[in-house]
Amino acid sequence: MVAPEEPPAEKQNGRPAAASRGITYGGLLIGRPFGVPIYISASWLLFVAFITVQFAPVVASAVPGIGAARFVVAAAFGVFLGVSVLAHEVAHCVVARRFRIPIERISLSFLAGHSTLAREPETPARSAAVAVAGPATNLVIGACAFFAYTRLPDGSIALVLAAGLAWSNLLVGVYNLLPGLPLDGGQLLRAALWRVTRNPRTGTVGAAWAGRVIAACTAALGLYLVSTRRSDAQFSALWAMLIAAMLWVSSTQVLRQQALRDRLPGISARALSRSSISVLADLPLAEAVRRAQEAHAQGIVIVDGDGRPTGVVREAAVTAMPAPRRPWVSTGSVARHVSTGELINSSWSGEELLARLQLAAASEYVVVDPAGAVYGVLAAADVARALSGSPA
Repeated sequence: MVAPEEPPAEKQNGRPAAASRGITYGGLLIGRPFGVPIYISASWLLFVAFITVQFAPVVASAVPGIGAARFVVAAAFGVFLGVSVLAHEVAHCVVARRFRIPIERISLSFLAGHSTLAREPETPARSAAVAVAGPATNLVIGACAFFAYTRLPDGSIALVLAAGLAWSNLLVGVYNLLPGLPLDGGQLLRAALWRVTRNPRTGTVGAAWAGRVIAACTAALGLYLVSTRRSDAQFSALWAMLIAAMLWVSSTQVLRQQALRDRLPGISARALSRSSISVLADLPLAEAVRRAQEAHAQGIVIVDGDGRPTGVVREAAVTAMPAPRRPWVSTGSVARHVSTGELINSSWSGEELLARLQLAAASEYVVVDPAGAVYGVLAAADVARALSGSPA
């Protein structure tokens, strides 16, 4: 699956900051083929263990006398299935690369793989091409495995593996083509709605709600299988319920991300800035607070002798400072130093503003106008409220 877009990540030296600190995206970095990092989460190992336990009886039934080796064969099947998922994601990336779309990473987890693109395809046709590549790859793998199955001897380990890979890949390929996000078929539906309405938002919302419908139908199938009380149906019922839960959570996440994007145009440094006063660092805090109250300002900015902003007073530090001590404390002592690169331009808005804030996480920022003069103070809490849609 092509993962939903995420807010821009903090970077250091051109690389994600988490990676530069040795922290991966919730998993182990196993390689960078074609420059694309591939991560395997701990849940993927749980997936292999789960497949091993469930598939071992199948191996024992198909290969008489195999004994304890059935667990080795079942584990190998789990690994091969994981490789199939990886091939699915690589196919997405290959097509995306042909459209000159950078790939952030590939992640493998318990029930799925995700390819995170740096940006979405520019047109519905390209979006559809990237989406269809994954399930098409599974269908090809399934067809090849089925071809091998028809030519392998009965009772052989290779026959069992081929049968399992054929069935699983064909099922994954077909299911992934169902028209609902986050499935690849949902990306195809989104592209179709995008093309018809000429509005990618309409496509996203429609495909996400379709994903919820598919999740509900999958859960209903799981409940039906449970109601049959057949022992051979309980494994399929468990899978159906797990997949339904994953689809519902993911489609809900897509809707929330779209709601966030809908609010981005209204997120601007100019609109969210609090009025402020400018003072020198050695001014007593009590006097700075008095001036701010007199001017009805909500922020205090530290400036140098030339009027250039060098810091912003931390609201929490002022609140924590007892009033009797404020005349004896300099304003600069309760301020956070602000470098030139950390100043927020009043013209920034939307994704550009969020990206700048993520580069230097803080509780307050200094906002300057295009000429470099202090415009106001931007509180991170105000940005968070605006993004969540909560009243100020």
